[in-house]
Amino acid sequence: MNLRYGIMLFLTLGLQVFGCKEDEKPPKNTLSEEQMATILTDIHLAESRVNRLQLRSLDSSLMIFNKLKDDVWKKYKVDTVAYRESYAYYMTRPELMTRIYEKVNKKIETREKKNDIKL
Repeated sequence: MNLRYGIMLFLTLGLQVFGCKEDEKPPKNTLSEEQMATILTDIHLAESRVNRLQLRSLDSSLMIFNKLKDDVWKKYKVDTVAYRESYAYYMTRPELMTRIYEKVNKKIETREKKNDIKL
C-alpha cells in the first residue's frame, strides 16, 4: 500500500509541477490589454451611437458603423488584421478578456462622468 501511495503522490506532484507552466507570451503583434480596452471602448460607443440613430435600413446602419470603426482604426493607428488577431487571442483566454472588459467598463464610466461620450 505504501508503494502505491508513493507512486500516486509522485505522479500527482509531477503533473502539478509540469502542468503549471509560465504564462505564454502573446504572439508578436498582439495589442496590449490596455490598447484592446481603449479600442473596444470606442467600438462599443460607436455601436451604441448607431443604435441610437434607429435607422430602418440595416445597410445604412452597417455603413455608418463601418465608417465609425474605420475612424477608430485611424485614431489608434491599428489595422484590422492586428485587431482581429488580438481579439482572437484574447477570446481564447477568458481571464484576460474579462480583465479587458473590466477596463472597458471603467473607461465608459469615466467618460460618462466627464460627459465625454458622443452618442
